[in-house]
Amino acid sequence: PISSGLAIDGFIPAGYFADTGAEVLSMGAGGSTIAITWHLMRKERGADVPPRIVVTNRSQPRLDEIERIHGEMMSTVEIEYVLADRPEINDETLAALKPGSLVINATGLGKDAAGSPITDDGVFPQRGIAWDLNYRGDLIFLDQARRQQARQQLQIEDGWTYFLHGWTQVIAEVFDIAIPVSG
Repeated sequence: PISSGLAIDGFIPAGYFADTGAEVLSMGAGGSTIAITWHLMRKERGADVPPRIVVTNRSQPRLDEIERIHGEMMSTVEIEYVLADRPEINDETLAALKPGSLVINATGLGKDAAGSPITDDGVFPQRGIAWDLNYRGDLIFLDQARRQQARQQLQIEDGWTYFLHGWTQVIAEVFDIAIPVSG
């Protein structure tokens, strides 16, 4: 959860969710989504939490597991779990988001396998943030966001900073050193 939080806090300013009412869509229900949602749902954030988080995944067992984990958190954030065995379902979920919402590709599509969790018909929310956790490979999700960047006024983030935070945290732990996150 540390590297997820460092990455998010690096591109989303404090107070963003409280000020905008922006929601979160995380496509993929694995460890990264667990860490990201944990960071965004913590009680320590006070009112600066998304009013709604939607997690989609291609398989129901993964959704069941993340729902169980979220249930242990006792958060007040509304969470929806959507079985999205076709990318068109993610398109529909994307279309229902409020302006300014954070849209995350946490599926591995683009890095581990070719593709994107949305189709070319998927429309990002106005003034939204598109974050692909992938940092290498054929990043179709980022290409889709870039094609809409001007029209939808999107902020686009790739997974490189997330990757770097993950590795620096491992190095810091292994060598028992403090590595600053900026400066």
